[in-house]
Amino acid sequence: MTDSGGDLHRTLSYSAATSVVRLLPTGLLLILMGLVVLVLSDASEKPRSWGNTWLFVVLALVAGSCVVAWSLWTRIRPRKPIFTLSPAGISHRWVREVLIPWREIQAIDSIDIVTKMLSPVGLFTSGPSLLYKYSFFYGVTVIVVSRQFYESRLFVRSAFLRGPGWKANFIPDGEVVRVALHHEVVSVPRDELRRAVEARWQAFRHQKAGASVPASGPLRPRPAGVAMGESPKSLPAWQAIQIAVLSLGIAACLSNLAGLWQLDGQAAARNARARAAEERRYWQTSQKRMQEEARQRDAEERRRQEENEAVLRRAFGR
Repeated sequence: MTDSGGDLHRTLSYSAATSVVRLLPTGLLLILMGLVVLVLSDASEKPRSWGNTWLFVVLALVAGSCVVAWSLWTRIRPRKPIFTLSPAGISHRWVREVLIPWREIQAIDSIDIVTKMLSPVGLFTSGPSLLYKYSFFYGVTVIVVSRQFYESRLFVRSAFLRGPGWKANFIPDGEVVRVALHHEVVSVPRDELRRAVEARWQAFRHQKAGASVPASGPLRPRPAGVAMGESPKSLPAWQAIQIAVLSLGIAACLSNLAGLWQLDGQAAARNARARAAEERRYWQTSQKRMQEEARQRDAEERRRQEENEAVLRRAFGR
């Protein structure tokens, strides 16, 4: 939804629900990658081992399943807004919800943000960028607040709670700090978001602390908050195609692992692994049988020795 009404007293809510829901193809892709590697390893005659390949399979399947579950759950029950615009200010939610009054905002700007973000792909790479990659965000709307306000109201001392994305949202610059309002995360056009923020800042930035928000015209009931951006239940055609193709790929891999169809040489690889497993079971069974026979011989020897000692005690015990 767009802010076409121009009612500055209306509360606008911006949520990341749509962005989360649209991670569904990413989760399906991770699952498909894990299953493809599993199918290819099943077509290999080499013995299976818990090396890097199996580690990748497990991580891909677990991560993909979590992303899919998170996306579907968010589609059913959307999350709370990341930030809202109201006459009182910007309610910003990171670790906790904090109200940033319009009077505390010194300027509105749009900047490009470059930051390092954690990358799971780094687990399977090497070099100076291990586990991290650069992320670029263009034309991000930022509000400028004083460092004193940031340190007293916004800053979270726990590095764990701040998380890896903190530097992409709070950018210190001398005596001020820029607080980013990422339009891509909340699925709204960047120009639309900046206009909504700037219009309310211009209208309410001069109000004093504790003062009521000026109203124009006769008093009327305040409209309820409006969710901005695309609905999390909407699905673009290109994403529907992605989901359909990925789902078919997952179904094909699962049917292969279930034995409904096979790759060239996969039957021979399975037979070779079955023979190797049968040989291992045979040698393990043989070894157990020989150990059991040895234990029985030892027990029989001990029994005979005890009987001989008993006979000798009866013969010479008097």
